[in-house]
Amino acid sequence: MKFIKVLFVLFFIFPIWVSASTKATVDITKMSITDLADALDKGYLTSELLVTLYLERIEEYDDEFNAIRQINENALEEARLLDEERSEGDIRSILHGIPIVVKTNIDVEGLATTAGSKALEDNYPNEDAEAIKKLKEAGAIILASTNMSEFAFAASNSLSSYGSVHNAFNPNYTSYGSSGGSAVAVATSFAAASLGTDTNSSVRLPAAAAGLVGLRPTLGLISTDGVIPYDITRDTIGILSKTVEDNAIILSIINTKDNTYEPSLETLEGIKIGVINSYLKGTSSTVRVNGKTDEDIYNLAIEKIDLLERSGAEIIYIDELINNYYYNLASSTMGGDSFCDGFNDYIANTTGRIRSFSDLANSSGKIYSLNGYLSECNGNWLHDADEVKNKKAIFENHILEIFEEYDIDLIVYPTTKNKIFTLNSEDSAIAPGSFLGSVIGYPSITIPMGYIEEFSYGLEFFSLKGEESLLYSVTNIFEAKNNIGITNSNLTPSLYTIPEYINILKEYYEKEENELTSKTREFFLNYSKNTDEENYEKAQILIKEYQKLEEQEKIESEKESSNISIMLIIIIISLILETILFISIFALLIKRINQIYQKMKK
Repeated sequence: MKFIKVLFVLFFIFPIWVSASTKATVDITKMSITDLADALDKGYLTSELLVTLYLERIEEYDDEFNAIRQINENALEEARLLDEERSEGDIRSILHGIPIVVKTNIDVEGLATTAGSKALEDNYPNEDAEAIKKLKEAGAIILASTNMSEFAFAASNSLSSYGSVHNAFNPNYTSYGSSGGSAVAVATSFAAASLGTDTNSSVRLPAAAAGLVGLRPTLGLISTDGVIPYDITRDTIGILSKTVEDNAIILSIINTKDNTYEPSLETLEGIKIGVINSYLKGTSSTVRVNGKTDEDIYNLAIEKIDLLERSGAEIIYIDELINNYYYNLASSTMGGDSFCDGFNDYIANTTGRIRSFSDLANSSGKIYSLNGYLSECNGNWLHDADEVKNKKAIFENHILEIFEEYDIDLIVYPTTKNKIFTLNSEDSAIAPGSFLGSVIGYPSITIPMGYIEEFSYGLEFFSLKGEESLLYSVTNIFEAKNNIGITNSNLTPSLYTIPEYINILKEYYEKEENELTSKTREFFLNYSKNTDEENYEKAQILIKEYQKLEEQEKIESEKESSNISIMLIIIIISLILETILFISIFALLIKRINQIYQKMKK
């Protein structure tokens, strides 16, 4: 009987998880950057613990997804230093002590910048990329680099010398690319957010397939210094996050203009959103981007556009945005013509055996041939640059005319018009956004609109240049109305459970500061270091102390209430006596006046 009682205690009072993982008092898979920062402030987490939790998740789950390329071996030490700063009251920003992951074509000191190619496995930067410098100055921890489509070539997948990145919700399907690793790493809660790069649709497609918010900013708003280039006229760093607010937080830190971005609208009243019929439903046009949209995606998009309208936005339908003429203009790009010269400029600030684009093209350890790009080295691509620039200008004027003619603030469309396909499929995604902001350097953002079967699909919003705040404001309202919640793949659940007594203790802790606050904070900070039995015993003692304190406060409150009641009674009696005295005096006065009057009358 005694043995049975012990088993009962072990299995029911102290929750046990099958994996020997570090435990915490919060579930990081359900938390935004704002939530994590709040937990750090309250002492539910330390940055060191947060890094440990993410590293354990990577160790447990990444073999199935191949999203992480290289771990920052100094991450735990950096976290400890940031914890010390926090304990001294020095908090750099909301990102202080928050782990971020970065696509492996963006320079991070100590991590090889491979662009997904084993040919560059010893390519180490001399310094951080500009965007990374800003993140580190803000206190962010670069936890790891992420796998990607080699050299950022493909949007349909993220296949590299290191293998494919697998979809966050079904590993047999594509993550899209080229920022697939950055997307899947966030969707599986390997980090709080990530950076990717976007040339055509390389941030937005993977973000949509991972149930994330993905921003392609105005060209030039985020520096590309320290990024392996492909098309220097279109490349930009982009941000992948779990919420719109998280995305705005990161852009506010890494943008080149020192602007602050945050959702500011409380309603969509007065916002005019254009819906392009050929983008939404599709036509029989030979223009690929106007092709028929998958019926399920179309129906889901219609449902969400109706939600925007019910939320106050005015929806304006436009038959067509891009015909054959404008499609040809939008398709006229430099492609990788500037790849050779851009790479040669980049590689000069790194160390490794590859010292030029020619070295790279002639090396082994890559899955794509680069020989076709050699002919454009040494400025040979410049002869086409002016022509492409002129075509972009014509296309840009066309887009501006559409905005002016229909008096719209934004354009909305499904991030992809076709279903997510299997890893080995030869299909390619039809991404309308590739033929808008990517062409002329205007911003767009994808946000989860819902799920079809187990897969996530996105709704993309496109705006004029420099309108990131408008994009954030509109999508923040949509996010709240759509109410999908924070994404974490169902294939990567939390590695620990949180006992109910922790939630009880949190309720006491967060009510108001008292004599038990510092003791409780200390308990939370040490929670991961103690055994389940120790934590249970300590928590029960604290809960009893809180209950005792509550009882004392109740007694004191009742006593105070009783004293107040007695005082009120005394005051009332005093007032009654004073009133009686006043009436008596007044009656005597009247009587005396009457006597005097009677005498005078005689």
